[in-house]
Amino acid sequence: MLRAAYLAAYPHGFTGRDHGDFAPPSSAPARLLATLALPGPYAAASQVHGNRLASVPFEAEVPEADAVLTRLPGSCVAVRVADCVPILLAAPGAVAAVHAGWRGTAADIVRHAVQALGAGEGLRAAIGPCIRGCCYEVGEEVIDRVAAVAPGRAWLSARHVDLAVANAAILAELGVATEIVGPCTRCDPQYWSHRRDGASAGRQVGAIGLPP
Repeated sequence: MLRAAYLAAYPHGFTGRDHGDFAPPSSAPARLLATLALPGPYAAASQVHGNRLASVPFEAEVPEADAVLTRLPGSCVAVRVADCVPILLAAPGAVAAVHAGWRGTAADIVRHAVQALGAGEGLRAAIGPCIRGCCYEVGEEVIDRVAAVAPGRAWLSARHVDLAVANAAILAELGVATEIVGPCTRCDPQYWSHRRDGASAGRQVGAIGLPP
């Protein structure tokens, strides 16, 4: 499991195909909790490519959200991805997992999650494996909408957008120390990729918890 040095104090990881398919229903979350030595609960929302955030514990139904936050010791929050950007945030006493495709990025999901954590200088972030600029050619609408929220142009090359770099730029603007880890999911067969595999693609996760 891929881990980030910036989040070494927190149980966390980015899975690949070897860790199973996390598309529900799946037994992979139970195995993940065991690997991270967390008692649970494990919480992942119904992702809708927006900017809503849900907090653990959930109410009766699984909420529609693209970021999940917890302050509950022993719990684990996760987002499912197969090219979209998994972002893990950690602050003293709170952690969050964020799912940022281009729509979520354009909706400023990571900024909403940082504001919800409200941790100031204690906040750190890690961005995991996702489709990178080498493989993500897009149209003008995507470029324009990402440009409306992501500072600079380091994330853009011709018509290729690097959403990992775009979200890192947003986090840098917010003063959040950020580490990008892992390869491009479309390039590396160790990871699920919707652009490469189509409808047959499974889902890996970015997951983080609070120590019990």
